[in-house]
Amino acid sequence: MAGKLITERVGVAGDVSYLVRIRESGVAVNKTFKAKKEAEKFIREVKSKIDKGESVDITKIKKLTLAQIFTEYLKHNTVADGKRYDLERLKTEIGKVVLGNFKTGNFSLYLKTKLEQQVPDQAKKKKAHPLYAGHKVVDSKTGQLVKKTYSESTIRKLYYAIKTSLQWHAKHHDYTFDRKPFDDNPPPKAWIPRDRILEAGELDRLLEATDKMYVKREEWKCLILWQYYSCMRAGESLLIKWDEIHLNEKDPSHSYIFVPKENTKIADKKNAEDRKIPLRPEFYHFIEDRLMKLKKDGQSLVFGDYWQNSSVLAARFKVICKNAKVENFKIHDLRHCAVSWYFVNTNLTDIEISKISGHIELSTLKRYATLRHSDIGTKLWANVA
Repeated sequence: MAGKLITERVGVAGDVSYLVRIRESGVAVNKTFKAKKEAEKFIREVKSKIDKGESVDITKIKKLTLAQIFTEYLKHNTVADGKRYDLERLKTEIGKVVLGNFKTGNFSLYLKTKLEQQVPDQAKKKKAHPLYAGHKVVDSKTGQLVKKTYSESTIRKLYYAIKTSLQWHAKHHDYTFDRKPFDDNPPPKAWIPRDRILEAGELDRLLEATDKMYVKREEWKCLILWQYYSCMRAGESLLIKWDEIHLNEKDPSHSYIFVPKENTKIADKKNAEDRKIPLRPEFYHFIEDRLMKLKKDGQSLVFGDYWQNSSVLAARFKVICKNAKVENFKIHDLRHCAVSWYFVNTNLTDIEISKISGHIELSTLKRYATLRHSDIGTKLWANVA
């Protein structure tokens, strides 16, 4: 490209802008930018188009609204219902923003606003659902019920719905995807670690509360105890088969549950592997004396025949917690109870416990470390006469 491509211009108020003029191979493009880096990026995009013999109409692309891009993405791609709902929601919230104005600053403001936004009531709601208290939670400082705000994990889904759509559109129309808004704004956290475990008497209350369920009362009792002992994720438990439970009556210490890697939510991670969960004495006797009585002829799954998925399981567990008057407790917290038991009652190392729990990142287990009795002082004084 011959000649000067970027001209620096100074306004009356001293503000600087950069004018790009490109005249080559029949292309005639003029555009002004506030930052020189943006001007240089634009030149690279145009040059790439010219080299490939493609149409250079980036100005038109930049004028597309996000709603138009989301609509095109949905038209050409098969997406899950949840993601479709998110993109339709985004059309309403930020659909009028043109692609050229989708920058780091306004994307940052959008994410901040969403994280502070209260979860609205349904438009046609007649009364609050007893399990959700009208999207209210207990404020940790005042103890009062306050409106719930959107969680980071919810906003994270919107974040990636936007990113995936824009990446696809850039690839589909052969222009350079602008990564800067996403590089400068990291995604919200997928989850926030919880430290809630059962307090004295709460396990008994949960088991008693299953008697108020209309169906599957014994199945619920067994599932709760299974989760309390096993260290397994609820989704893993629903996929466990009877033939993956190995009881050794001659030597119970060699009993274990086999969890295939493909059953875990971390199956695609680099260090994911099959695991064998050894059975502590209470767990072994629970399976032998109680759980095995649920087994029916021709039944493959231990629990999966009773609940469709972990979301259904979690929703029904809310009913049990409400009846048991066990507050701020989720079915996943039973896994925390199981992991905590190993830190409190054994001398197993973090690596050994991770082999049982299926944690790949040992840093995730650090929050349990405070539960473990420390023998550091004893070791320091061991050689003192």
